[in-house]
Order: sequence, then C-alpha cells, then structure tokens
Amino acid sequence: MICGVTLLCSLGCWQLSRAAQKQALLSQASEARTQQPLSVHALLTEANPSTLRYYPIKLSGTFFNDQTILLDNKVNNGEVGYHVLVPFLLNEHTLILVNRGWIPQGRSRAILPSISPIKGETTIEGYLDFAYRNPLIKSAIESNIIQWPLRMQQLDMGLLKDTLGKNIYPMLVTLNNESSFAFSSPKAPVVWMSPERHQGYAVQWFSLAATLFGFYLFTQFRQRAKHEHANNCKNC
Repeated sequence: MICGVTLLCSLGCWQLSRAAQKQALLSQASEARTQQPLSVHALLTEANPSTLRYYPIKLSGTFFNDQTILLDNKVNNGEVGYHVLVPFLLNEHTLILVNRGWIPQGRSRAILPSISPIKGETTIEGYLDFAYRNPLIKSAIESNIIQWPLRMQQLDMGLLKDTLGKNIYPMLVTLNNESSFAFSSPKAPVVWMSPERHQGYAVQWFSLAATLFGFYLFTQFRQRAKHEHANNCKNC
C-alpha cells in the first residue's frame, strides 16, 4: 500500500510539474508575440539565448544556399520528409540557421530533393526556436563525408561550426508561414498537451492513490472485525 500510494502520488506531482512547465511555455509564447522584432545586436548580446524562444525576429542579409541542411525524419500529415535549414549571415563571424519549413522526401532516400535558392540580399521575418536534438540519436550524420545538401539526423552545432568555419547561433529562425521563402510547415508554436489536461491526469493519479488507501483501510477494518468476532466466539 505504501509503495503504491507513493508511486501514484509521485505521478500526480509529476503531472502537476508538467502542467506548470506548459503554462510557463504558453506564457512565454504569449509574451513574446507582443514584442518588437529582435535585432542582430539584441541576439548577439543576450547572455541566455533560450529566453528569446518564440520572440519575433527580422533580419537582413544573405543565405548560404550552398550549405543547405536537410533535417531528416520530419513528418507532415503522415508523410515523411525534411526540414530545410539554411545558414544566414548575422555578421562576419556568426551564422544563424533559418528553418524554411517542411518538404517531402520524394520517391527514394537515395535522391535528395532539389532546394530552390534564395539569392542576393534579402529580409526575412520569423520567430526564434530551439535547435532540434534527439538524445536517442548518437550520430548527427550518416557518414563522415560532407556533401551538400547535408542530410542530418539532428543538429550538431559543433560539427557545423567546424564545417562552415563560423560560429553557429544556438537558436533557429523559423520563417513566418506567409513568407515567400517558406515551404509547408512547421506551423506556429503550439503546446500539444494543455496544462489543463496535465492537471486532469494529476487528479486521476491522486484519485487512484486515495482509492488504494481507502481500499487498504476497508480491508484492515474487515480483518479486524473478523478477528474480534472470532475472539468473541471463542469466549462464548
């Protein structure tokens, strides 16, 4: 009983913590949408770039189209494809990856899709998001041979820094959906499970813990009653 109640209460507390995290994420996204687009100076002087998640951004510069990255295993409406990430020059020493969105894989993985380049000086608008990482993936690339476009299983900023010869900003720019440079998806930031749903799951776990404890008390009461009844019979 003690182990069961402890486990169920722990699961309930975990769901409450997840609800708090989701609420903080929603609040951050809501606050970020009210901000003015960030400048290059604001990006490069921020000590903790993760606090800028979902902030709008507007940049002018050039794309490194010849170093396009295809982030593998991205699904859109049940179809497998890639996210197209293209380096964009922030300053002489620093690049930022711009997510142009999702494209289908095509008929064969052996043939990489052709990506239309964005030529010349251009202005882009979007929002900042985290770089994609999957802790279950050990190798970011399939082989040690670098060929462009480069298919990656997950982003390895150290590898990209060494390959491109410039610093890579730790956040990504996701283009606005209405951008003429954007492909299909990804959509605006969403939270797949609301804080209210996590709270509902927490109530369920706590209810199960209370039910288990109540059942334990009930069985103990019945056993004690049977024991007292047996003693009374012996005395008779």
